[in-house]
Amino acid sequence: MISRQDLERLIQRQDGGKPVLSLFLDMSVDSNNKRTHHVFLGQKRAQFEELDGNRPIPTGNGNESGMGSLFERVQGWIDDNFEESNRGLVIYAEVGGDWWEALQFPVPVQNRMVVADRPVIGPLVQVLNDYEHYGVILMDREHVRILSVYLGTLLDELEFRGDPIAPTTNHHVQAGGYSHKRFQRHKLEEMRHFFKDFSEEVERFVTRYRPQHLVLMGTDQNVARFKEFLPQPVAEMIIHTGPAPVDGPASEILARLEPHLADEHERQGQELIDQVRDRAAHDYLATAGVQGTLTALQEGKVDTLVLAKDGQMQGARCSQCGFVFVREVNRCPYDGSEQLESVDVMEEMVRLAQQQGADIQFADANAIADLRGAAALLRF
Repeated sequence: MISRQDLERLIQRQDGGKPVLSLFLDMSVDSNNKRTHHVFLGQKRAQFEELDGNRPIPTGNGNESGMGSLFERVQGWIDDNFEESNRGLVIYAEVGGDWWEALQFPVPVQNRMVVADRPVIGPLVQVLNDYEHYGVILMDREHVRILSVYLGTLLDELEFRGDPIAPTTNHHVQAGGYSHKRFQRHKLEEMRHFFKDFSEEVERFVTRYRPQHLVLMGTDQNVARFKEFLPQPVAEMIIHTGPAPVDGPASEILARLEPHLADEHERQGQELIDQVRDRAAHDYLATAGVQGTLTALQEGKVDTLVLAKDGQMQGARCSQCGFVFVREVNRCPYDGSEQLESVDVMEEMVRLAQQQGADIQFADANAIADLRGAAALLRF
């Protein structure tokens, strides 16, 4: 499993002075129930052997290590440690060094391999943005279940039942008469008591688990009444409501919810893109295009960054001041340094946005072709 904390740790990792392998593998199975990641690994290994003759890669400290041995280590780790229920894997490793970290998760990631001076995080950010953390509340008048759902997987399940309130009047007299009305009032008061308790449990769940959104499931009547007991900030987190049995299997409930959550995620993404497009057209606190967006990021102006999915663009970074450039430059225009290194501009933009606490939204490249692959909403 992966989390935002993993991203922070990777971003803050100190440079060990050695090249870093970032290997992303799609571990899902095909129509024949087989995994095909070994084909990608074999192709990459063959490329290194053909281009470099499996020559050692210098590590900067006098020690050298061939990529061949690193590929063998990767395959050994997969054989011994990969959990078959997962569909995505990323492995980070120093070439010729000791650092090694593997993260596996239940959703696929596009095959990709990069050897650079630091870990590549863009594909991980994309996975985390595509699969948000939801709290699913299943309730009736006497019972509530809360499911913590992340990366399409059930992480935790909480369950609460209300404590019945003893009736203040004997309701077993004269069926349909006064005592029957008193009984009905008693059950209504009991429901309100339960809903108040259930709302407090939902609040505690939100505080402890910090989901990004909530889904509320039950009969229309119960859902409408229960929402009245939720604090406004919690109620505003609800993005979908619908019918579901409170005791239904979690797997069936999640399967039923999946298309609704996907539609909601797409709707929110489209609303953001429309807003960026409108602001950029009016030149109001927005940018469009890689160069303008990169400049705004490096000036700390970006509130929300929009990037094409799986985008890559070659650029340069000044080793002295750290500024990134989309175009080819012979020397840094800011400090005159000629110590420039080749970088993936899209990866650098993701890193800058993460470090500045800006939101990131990924979209299909065709959907934002008019924005030229990158855009942003600005803070100022």
